[in-house]
Amino acid sequence: MSQSLPVIGDPVALIAGASHRRVRHDGRHRGTYVDDLGSGTSGSSVALAETRSGGDGLTVTEVTVRFGGILALDRVDMIARRGEISGLIGPNGAGKTTLFNCLTGLYRATSGRIRWNDVELLGMQPYQVAGHGISRTFQNLALFPRLTVRQNVIVGMHRVRRTDWVSNALRMPWVRKEEREIAARATAALDEVGLGDVADRPAAGLPYGTLKRVELARAVASEPSLLLLDEPAAGLSHSEVDELMDVVRLLRDRYDLTIVLVEHHMGLVMRLCDHLTVLNFGRTIATGSPAEVRSNPAVIEAYLGGGE
Repeated sequence: MSQSLPVIGDPVALIAGASHRRVRHDGRHRGTYVDDLGSGTSGSSVALAETRSGGDGLTVTEVTVRFGGILALDRVDMIARRGEISGLIGPNGAGKTTLFNCLTGLYRATSGRIRWNDVELLGMQPYQVAGHGISRTFQNLALFPRLTVRQNVIVGMHRVRRTDWVSNALRMPWVRKEEREIAARATAALDEVGLGDVADRPAAGLPYGTLKRVELARAVASEPSLLLLDEPAAGLSHSEVDELMDVVRLLRDRYDLTIVLVEHHMGLVMRLCDHLTVLNFGRTIATGSPAEVRSNPAVIEAYLGGGE
């Protein structure tokens, strides 16, 4: 199945506008975590315990988002421990992507706290969030159809580039050296997700499942320590979903990533995730292991509706 891709902008202008220096981050230290989650534990108690422990990882505490008179998120809590794959699930309209947009600086929360490795992210611009080693994919494909697969990955690597616009304009020798290094790293990222053989093909006309992997390769090529995946399995076949799970596990283990994913494919979520947070109508209604969340009455009611 092929996917028609929209033109989303000028890649040269996009790269030129993102000339911020890379901020180094500690992507290897592991802290101490609170493990007493319990079946149906409230998000608030878990998040506050995690904050008090001072451990590494992602901690969202009482985040509220309002759009005029609409309360999109109501004191949401969530944790993602370092080195784990955490899932953020809930019915349509629960606030999952809104929370992702807060994590990456696209939306500004009205109140609350968002901390990654003891760094407060709330109030940062998207490029500043990326500078702390946070990368994401989106629900909808955001690729340049006329660029090759490798070039699409390179577009997302501005955070790890060291040269400035003056050096690029003058084509200094170190610019050409860096371009070769960046191209090699983009190729390595594509090899990791099994797309090395299509690196030089235009993105336009490639199967939808392949394009989703291109986005994954682009996110990983920026060397994140926290990877946010927004519905990575949407539109994939059963075999592609199985392959995606293998790729996500491989990337987590190889690069010591912490991964948070929003997903509606419950089979993938239950088999892939170590920990789940469930939202409904903008509130955290449950958190725990997949087994605990699966049997939680509040989660069952959110998905299936209450009894008479």
